[in-house]
Amino acid sequence: MHSHAASGLAFTLAILATAPSAHGQASDSETDSTAPPTVQELLQRIERLERARDADREDFEFELEGLEDDLSRLESKAGVQTQRSNVFNPGITVFGNFLARADDQSVHLDDDPTAPRIDDQFNLREFEVDYRASIDPWTDGVLIATYESETPGEANATIEEGYVIVKKLPVLDSAPAGLKLKMGRFRPNFGRFNQIHTHDLPQPTYPRALGTFLGPEGYIRDGVEGKFFLPSPSESQTIEATVGLFDGGELPIAPGESASNLSVLGHVKWFKDLGKGRDVELGVSGLQNDSDHRVVGLDGTYKWKPFEGGEWKSFLVGGEFFQADLSEAGLDSSPMGYYLWSQYQFDKNLYFGVRYYHAEDLTDASMSTDTYGAYLTFYTTEFFRLRFGMEHSTSDIDEIDGRNTALLETNFIFGSHPVEPYWVNR
Repeated sequence: MHSHAASGLAFTLAILATAPSAHGQASDSETDSTAPPTVQELLQRIERLERARDADREDFEFELEGLEDDLSRLESKAGVQTQRSNVFNPGITVFGNFLARADDQSVHLDDDPTAPRIDDQFNLREFEVDYRASIDPWTDGVLIATYESETPGEANATIEEGYVIVKKLPVLDSAPAGLKLKMGRFRPNFGRFNQIHTHDLPQPTYPRALGTFLGPEGYIRDGVEGKFFLPSPSESQTIEATVGLFDGGELPIAPGESASNLSVLGHVKWFKDLGKGRDVELGVSGLQNDSDHRVVGLDGTYKWKPFEGGEWKSFLVGGEFFQADLSEAGLDSSPMGYYLWSQYQFDKNLYFGVRYYHAEDLTDASMSTDTYGAYLTFYTTEFFRLRFGMEHSTSDIDEIDGRNTALLETNFIFGSHPVEPYWVNR
């Protein structure tokens, strides 16, 4: 706009500048009989030129605005299409977990003297590829392929989890009671730690009590699970219930059961916001493979994180209790176990925690193991963290009694930004 005005002004001045020169030349030669233009004629000519210039400028600006509108519409359409395509493209995240340990006595896999030794070794314990995407407006999909190693140099590739979440049935306008259905292979909603993958644990390893009753890496099965909300007494509280049906077997408490003997699971979680960055969560779980193999669990977590932003402090304390009810030859009738843990965050990147767990042997409840541990976790970023831990065990089992272990764990992540574990405050 300013360039057009400047050029018009320059053009006008040029006309005015040349007018006297032409007048002088005509006088000198005395051959041009045309009278010099008057001031009025010059002003009229300037006015005509400015009107022509303004008309051309209006045409130019109208055409420019039309082109800009066309471009805006095309960009908007392309943006919607790109956003829509990105929504349905999977987010891919890769997790790696490396563990080094040093022990003052021999350690065998699963504490079985006939199994391979795992003491004083380095091990790439887990390498996990996590795919997540929206399948359509009603369902999300998750596929987690895992490379797992229990002993260095030996590994298995497996599908740890692969499932769909139905957020809302297409025939309904909304999900009743917030109902979500999960179908496929996944970690059922039993207790607190069972749903957490190794790389997201706040500790170097799963508690022995959990491994004794649900398996060394937790309980993972094929089945279907429904999660919904129950009426709560106030806005600061929520009550969430889960029911599930899974293939039987592959449980320490039911080692010989067939997958055809379906397992039934139930879980109820009560959550209350206590205000000022404090909340408490309590849960009760039950799993029955058949009338002869049952386990119940109680779990609780208290969490404090400053309400104000930018305060890199937090405190957690939690625990879980397991009690089995078994009627099978070779198994004790009612073994139990539990674990307790607490963690404090010193600043944005540094966490210190302690834990204790007690586990009775499934075959003889009089044989138990107690472990005391402490660990220090350091974050460089959300994509890399280091953890150092120390543990001491006392046990009625000779192979475990008096064991001291030092652990160095690294977790590294690349790809899509993952969801932070619940115990992280960043």
